[in-house]
Amino acid sequence: MKTAHNKNQLPALAMNDNGLWPDDNDMASALDVASFIQYLAEAVLIVSPDGVIECANAKAALLLNCISTPLIGRRWPEFLLSRCQQQYDGLVKMVAKRVLSLQTGPSEFALRCVDGKIKDIELTVSFLPEPEARLVLVLRDLTRYKAECEHLKLQATTDALTGLANRRGFDEQLQQQWQLCTDARRPLSVVIIDIDFFKQFNDSYGHIQGDACLRKVAGAIVQAMPVEAKLAARYGGEEFALILPNHNEIRALKVARDVQQIVRQLQFTDAGLPAAVNVSVSQGVSTEIGGQYRTSQALLCAADTALYRAKSDGRDCINTSS
Repeated sequence: MKTAHNKNQLPALAMNDNGLWPDDNDMASALDVASFIQYLAEAVLIVSPDGVIECANAKAALLLNCISTPLIGRRWPEFLLSRCQQQYDGLVKMVAKRVLSLQTGPSEFALRCVDGKIKDIELTVSFLPEPEARLVLVLRDLTRYKAECEHLKLQATTDALTGLANRRGFDEQLQQQWQLCTDARRPLSVVIIDIDFFKQFNDSYGHIQGDACLRKVAGAIVQAMPVEAKLAARYGGEEFALILPNHNEIRALKVARDVQQIVRQLQFTDAGLPAAVNVSVSQGVSTEIGGQYRTSQALLCAADTALYRAKSDGRDCINTSS
């Protein structure tokens, strides 16, 4: 059974559609376009200005997880998440006004596939003026790319020894939380934690045991962190740091005391060290509330100053910037 095509109609070709490929009597340009996109490595849709899918290649059907159900005749915008609709409509209006003579640059969109799966895609929109105005959509699945980027970003902001955030991750989160808390006029506290006499520990028991000590202290810090806390980081060497959004000085001091108590209870007998071996930490706390500090770095410096006062006071203690 043949499917008739008028002079303004492209043959509806997709991997999962039942229509025949056009025969020699069909319009050559239509045959060329519909056949050509089947050989492209990218997912391609050809849609009418009102969004009806008129032509699609196999890659598009695979990307949209639309293998066993018809794709031709569906409205393309229905695949887009609601937050992307306005952006897409803007591109269509540009085409309608002939502002878009060739194509737009790649833009990031999110869509919901036929099976409900959400995918991030890169979308390029081109204008096909003849035989009738249509849009050519080239889709690129960003799912794997974004997952790899997130993995690399996590690696770049994670301390390999302790599994906590590293200095870069801390700095990024501090600036972000500073902006959020100061804009909302909420308190933000920072705690800097230093393992007391860690050099002597390393010198006495070796660097392998020193690394084990760092991991144990990191675990104690995580255990003491409240659920709503944002980040614990290895700040450098034997120093750790906490970012506590929505924590005033009183609440931040409670977290610091919890850290102090849990660290005091750490044992190293599982590493072959005597039961008498233990460690302690000194801590400095600073809190931004009501415009006390002008920048996040000033807040951090205040916590660092408080830490050094705690060390001067005999260590295994907590000092505040106030």
